[in-house]
Amino acid sequence: MAERKPMRVLANSMAVVEALAERGDLSPAELAEATGLPRPSVYRFIDGLKAVGMATTTDENRARLSVKWLHLADAARDAMTEWSAARQVLDALAEATEQTVFLTVPRGDEAVCIDWAPGRGIGVLTLAPGRSLPLYAGGAGRLVLAYARDVEEYLTDGPDRRPLTSQTIVDADALRHDVTTTRSKGYTLSLDDATIGIGALAFPVLGTGGELLGCLSIAGRSVDVRERTDEFIAAAQGAVAELQRGAASELTTPL
Repeated sequence: MAERKPMRVLANSMAVVEALAERGDLSPAELAEATGLPRPSVYRFIDGLKAVGMATTTDENRARLSVKWLHLADAARDAMTEWSAARQVLDALAEATEQTVFLTVPRGDEAVCIDWAPGRGIGVLTLAPGRSLPLYAGGAGRLVLAYARDVEEYLTDGPDRRPLTSQTIVDADALRHDVTTTRSKGYTLSLDDATIGIGALAFPVLGTGGELLGCLSIAGRSVDVRERTDEFIAAAQGAVAELQRGAASELTTPL
């Protein structure tokens, strides 16, 4: 039993970090509510994070993640050598479409954004580097569900499917249909299901064996994504091909 305590402490600490990452500065009371942890425990976790330079507190006594996390994020991204040339591809696609372009990877029951090229004029997108989407919402999340997860296992044993908007797909049969549609078309169209007013097109980046390495998505106003779907699909095809060539080259290069 004693061996499980360190794991529980790490899990609880991670819950505090994730709440701060998702919601920004929070008071101890807000953190306790967000994580379900007792307030005395929250105080201890905040003090521990401050002691190792991973958090600070504001003048209003609200906890805040420190910039040290940026160094860790950069190191984690640099370690993923298969995406070493991705930034140039993302920038070119964002310039061509004037939309925000994301690169995400599958991680368990989430699609985690590892890089992006911000577009013009949209500041309310749910996704950003380090953030994630559940596999039932957003273009990237739903695409990962279609290409990288056992759908029936996810629907049976996966996390609770809490709707993010009124358009979020949470019904099991609707998700099965969505997976079939995504596999048939080769992309996912997301309209208002992660953020109202925001749409996205998500495309699989596949390895040589057909496995999902990552997801390239183009996001912006729903009206733009809806009206320019064919244009965005055509623009994304070349970008996906470049990412696949770069990933294959890195993954097959001998050490």
